[in-house]
Amino acid sequence: MQGDTIDQQLRDVILGRHSAVWRALQAHPLMVQRNLCALGHRELCSFVFKPGDRVWVLSYSPHASQNSDMLMQLSASPASEIIYVGSSSTIVCGMTDCYAYPRIKRQAECEALGLTKSRLLTLGLVFEQPEQLPGGLNMATSLDQLAAFISNPQWPEDGGRSKCLLTAIQRPFGSAIEAWVYRSYGRWLQFAGRWPCILRPIDLVLRALGWRWYGYVFLSNRLWTATI
Repeated sequence: MQGDTIDQQLRDVILGRHSAVWRALQAHPLMVQRNLCALGHRELCSFVFKPGDRVWVLSYSPHASQNSDMLMQLSASPASEIIYVGSSSTIVCGMTDCYAYPRIKRQAECEALGLTKSRLLTLGLVFEQPEQLPGGLNMATSLDQLAAFISNPQWPEDGGRSKCLLTAIQRPFGSAIEAWVYRSYGRWLQFAGRWPCILRPIDLVLRALGWRWYGYVFLSNRLWTATI
């Protein structure tokens, strides 16, 4: 009975209700069943947190100072647990800092882990159906995986401080030409070494073609493959 009471009191607070991940996740059956509320970054100052709240941080700003301020506000709140939702792309920071998103995201992850009541959940490309993923190898996280984890979080890594919720998924290419360009891009990226951003002009072309596997997505997938 005591465990049931604790479960009823636990509230999941989603910080980042305008994020693409939450918009896709909020209608999931496992989310509909939970005691949760969602708020945007601008609502953080006026929101009344309660002891026992578990905060899932999906909010992100391209300005590092805003991410820092957000985390400090959460740390000072009565919430019992802060879960910062990180990105598999930050693995590229071990070899280059030329990509802004992974660099700023990594800084926020480190600051989050510096808080005493925080944990880090690392996600790959979030998808509902595998067909939504780019061609080639993807380190990805399904909505079902994420919903199940929020419903019953387990923290087996780093002394209970983190979890990598990732699955390697190979997707077919749309054409033989795309497959050839993908392999060629991998060779160009290897040649670029610690300065992969020199391929930015090519990235713009790939983006226009709708081939979404370029840049730090490609690099992070390659690095994760060598890690796991």
